[in-house]
Amino acid sequence: MTNAFMVSGLTKTYQDFVLDHVSFTVPSGSIVGLIGENGAGKSTTINAALGLIQKEDGVVSILDSEELDGDVKEQIGVVFDGSNYPEILSPRKLNRVMKNIYRTWDEQAYLRLLKQFSLPADKKIKQFSKGMKMKLAISVAFPIIPGCWSWTKPPAA
Repeated sequence: MTNAFMVSGLTKTYQDFVLDHVSFTVPSGSIVGLIGENGAGKSTTINAALGLIQKEDGVVSILDSEELDGDVKEQIGVVFDGSNYPEILSPRKLNRVMKNIYRTWDEQAYLRLLKQFSLPADKKIKQFSKGMKMKLAISVAFPIIPGCWSWTKPPAA
């Protein structure tokens, strides 16, 4: 069975925090949430896995690949806490950007999610509430990937 996500011995040290040899595996087809207190290392784990921070030790594999190359990145959608999109854009304009970045972008899925979440397609992201921005982030993550996604904070119901 293919693993969607595997972490083995992941270590990262900050001045006031140590992520100390964390290990776990997420089989393909699973839905998993990282749950823990603030400062437990959830975001550090995801950031290290995505190569956004340098890990000190350990192995991270996404879709059975230890190298986060373009082919793997094409299959990953991540939802961070907070908006990571240019706030001058509207969701409709963001769609155009994403179509040019991801070969696998599913425009129809994105537009369906905007509608399902009642997000205005032509309103600038900077005018969105925090909840709307979280819904937008989810709307962007799902159409990227045929089978793997994650978020660092769960969406509000």
